[in-house]
Amino acid sequence: MSWLRIANFHGLSLRIGVAIAAASLLLASVAHAAEMEDLAQNMPRGYSGEFRWDGDRTVQNVVITFESVRALNSQNAEALGCGTYEVGRQVTKIKVRMLVRLSDLQVEIFELSPEGNTAFTTDGSHRGKLSKDLQQIDAQWTTATTGQRGQLQMRALPSVACAPAGTA
Repeated sequence: MSWLRIANFHGLSLRIGVAIAAASLLLASVAHAAEMEDLAQNMPRGYSGEFRWDGDRTVQNVVITFESVRALNSQNAEALGCGTYEVGRQVTKIKVRMLVRLSDLQVEIFELSPEGNTAFTTDGSHRGKLSKDLQQIDAQWTTATTGQRGQLQMRALPSVACAPAGTA
């Protein structure tokens, strides 16, 4: 009879443990979903700043507009939009794709389909960090084929559209 009580107690304990583990996973996924929704709703849709190639004093004014932000999964978001680089009077328009890792706000920004400057480099990406308040992006560009690097520093804008950096 005592073996039966021990077996029933052991089975009950096991079921309670499994239920607690399942509840913890559910709460964690709900928390991640809430954080992802918060990022998608609160991330500024515009950023403005500067890019400089390492070893070059030329400042390129940059404006990026994100037209959409969506969750890719419970850990990563994708922001899609457009942007401009302006050096002197030369303006290059681009498409932009930014991936954001929710856990640490690491970002990777890809620039695509440049218009206006045939020498514009898209063979690489910016890797860096989105600030906790979502107001700054600091990233380093690395060109895949040459390893050439540059620094991107941007701050959020209240409102922006795809236009030359000097007119935003």
